[in-house]
Amino acid sequence: MVGGGYPIGLIAGKREYMDALDGGHWNFGDDSIPTVGVTYFAGTFVRHPLTLAAAHASLVHMKEQGPDLQRRLNERVTAYASELNQFLKDVGAPIEIRHFSSLWRTAFLEDHPLQDLLFAMMRSRGVHILDNFPCFFTTAHSEADFQFITKAYKESVLEMQQAEFLPGKPVMQATVFDASRPPAPGARLGRDRDGSPAWFVPDPDEQGKYRRYGG
Repeated sequence: MVGGGYPIGLIAGKREYMDALDGGHWNFGDDSIPTVGVTYFAGTFVRHPLTLAAAHASLVHMKEQGPDLQRRLNERVTAYASELNQFLKDVGAPIEIRHFSSLWRTAFLEDHPLQDLLFAMMRSRGVHILDNFPCFFTTAHSEADFQFITKAYKESVLEMQQAEFLPGKPVMQATVFDASRPPAPGARLGRDRDGSPAWFVPDPDEQGKYRRYGG
């Protein structure tokens, strides 16, 4: 985060310890010198100018925006996860979106041989997720991005279910439950134990009772 997307590593601590890395307070360009001895350290990207510029810009941006920057993002990711989890529950897909702050990932609640094809389905819709790895939303993602990813995820799950790569509840067509066209004489439209719409017909064994049509 601090590197603005560039490779970076940070060491943070009290001044008395950090002085050993840069020599303490001194000014570049005048005759001041480090006030304490330094400990040698080095690395491939140590003091890399592009990474340092990105880190500076990121820190300034976070300071200007304040805590609301992270709060707004976290709230949006929570809403995203909640929407997808409700959808997955409604269609009976054994999948759950787990998240913390802006980190989220796909969790399969059951094992199915071809379940990882979900990520290929996402890629075919323009959303790349490294299979079974955590994902991150950032403040660079717009509302349109959230909607695009949500739509791709839902469509991918439904396609997986249609191909029987994932289990799920059958998708009911509205015309099947046209109240003006019952499938049998005396049939009534109601809901089954799962809350799904279904037709019910008079039970010949119990007067005044109904049973599910075809079930």
